[in-house]
Amino acid sequence: MNRQTIYTGKHLLWACIPFLLLSFSMSVSAATLPKPGSYCPGKDILLVAAEELSVSLERVIHSRAALINKNQKMAISALTSAGTTMHLATSRGAAARTILLIDAIIEARTSEDYTQTLPWFSLLYTSLLTLPDDATVSAANDSVGRAESIMKGEKDGDPIKHLRDARHLLSCDDFDIPLQAAIDSQDKLMKQLGQNTKNNAYDPLVDSLRRALAYTLGTGEK
Repeated sequence: MNRQTIYTGKHLLWACIPFLLLSFSMSVSAATLPKPGSYCPGKDILLVAAEELSVSLERVIHSRAALINKNQKMAISALTSAGTTMHLATSRGAAARTILLIDAIIEARTSEDYTQTLPWFSLLYTSLLTLPDDATVSAANDSVGRAESIMKGEKDGDPIKHLRDARHLLSCDDFDIPLQAAIDSQDKLMKQLGQNTKNNAYDPLVDSLRRALAYTLGTGEK
């Protein structure tokens, strides 16, 4: 191998280094990019939620039994209690608390005038500070910041979309999806509960609760 060949090879190698570094950097960035819906609480928080979901499940079964025994008043009372404990389960942990604040900001909007909505952001930022300083929380914080800037008229866009993006970043789909399905089923059942309600009307609620409870107990069932 002559010197010219060696020189050309070294020249090509040095020319390729910036592209190799860029490719490596992009690969690392992609690998560390937060995945929405995967910010799940630790075992200690899940076990607290499991206690509330266990109560919820017992109340739902009690409600169904009361309806079978023609005690509609008791059926409604037990089903209402189940709804309360399910909502408590949604609030466990710093991420869940922050998600509820995001929901409050979204629901507080009455029009395109965000004057009454903006004061909520200081509380939301304070809640975000209680979370670990990692890539997911940083991305959620950025989305919240973009939403606030749009509401202030500093940027264009849909602030609600950015708030929902932040919400999803801080959520745990494996837990939140079956729990929200249970809450929706309870709400639907409350509206139709009566003497003519069939026993199997409780099935979607019981199944969703069972799946949420199974996740909190670490069985791996989705």
